[in-house]
Parts: sequence; C-alpha cells; structure tokens
Amino acid sequence: MLRAGLAILALTVLAGGGLAIYEAARLRADRIWASELTGGDPAHGPRLMTLHGCAGCHEIPGVPGADGRVGPPLCGLAERIYIAGALPNKPANLIRWVRAAREVDPRSAMPSTGMSESEARDVAAYLYSLR
Repeated sequence: MLRAGLAILALTVLAGGGLAIYEAARLRADRIWASELTGGDPAHGPRLMTLHGCAGCHEIPGVPGADGRVGPPLCGLAERIYIAGALPNKPANLIRWVRAAREVDPRSAMPSTGMSESEARDVAAYLYSLR
C-alpha cells in the first residue's frame, strides 16, 4: 500500500513538473511572438508601465502595484477586437494609443504617457504577451 502511494505521489510530482515546463515554454513563445509582432521587448514593459503611471489606472498582470480601476484591466488584450472600443487591435494602433490616446480620441480619460516610440513598442509587446 505504501509503495502504491509513493508511486502516485511520484507521478503527481512528475506531472506537475511537466506542467511547469510547458507553462514556461508557452510564456517564452508568447513573448517571442509579441516581440516579433511589435518590434518591442516585452521584458521592459512592466518597468515602463510603472514609470509612466499605467499601474495607477489599470490592473496589469506582472506589474507590481498595478491594481487601478479607472481604466480596463489589460490582461487578455491580445484577444480583443478593439483597443479602447475605437481602434482595430493591431500593433501600430496599440503603440499609437499608448503614446497619445487623446490624439486618437480627445474625450478619452487616458492621458498622454510621454512614452517614446521605442518605449511604447516595449509596452505593446508586453501587453500582447499576456495571452
């Protein structure tokens, strides 16, 4: 009976380890896809979103303190059809929105972030990697 229990425990641990390896590979693939899509580096996104105040208005997975409720949560952005209900969800549109939302929609509550093109690409890459 003890051997059967140990065998089950060993299989459970192995399966869990396999799941962790699968998750890590999926995360890496999502980041590569997002980087190729936007020309940005998703690894820089969390720091930039904290620096430019995004975390104060949005809930953003992986960004410390990003629990804002003013804007929409940014998880799953890659699967959305529109950005802010106004722009087709394409990398160029997201980069433009992140940099200067009020140029796109003057009535938007989202302020201009002051991000450079490169920074906005990194933020877009990070957001698209959160699939």
